[in-house]
Amino acid sequence: MSTKDSPLEKLQAEADRIAGHMKAACAGRPPGMSIAQYMLVKAKPNFKVGIAMDDKVIHIDIAWSKIRETEEAALAEYVLGLMRETIKTTH
Repeated sequence: MSTKDSPLEKLQAEADRIAGHMKAACAGRPPGMSIAQYMLVKAKPNFKVGIAMDDKVIHIDIAWSKIRETEEAALAEYVLGLMRETIKTTH
């Protein structure tokens, strides 16, 4: 687990992994996910993911089309900003 004050390298690695999972889910069924689970996920208009950290839980709700059109590095940068609380969010 990590917090917003964890070393940048650790948070960056986590953000890269999460962004990779987002792109993989958009491209096809990720390893370890059953076909039934994947069909449920893809049937929805948005991809929803939760990131549990020691000091908070981040909820991301993003359209599949946005994931497709956004580079993985940009998604990782967005996730990193949320983790470090440098991006303003709305509730």
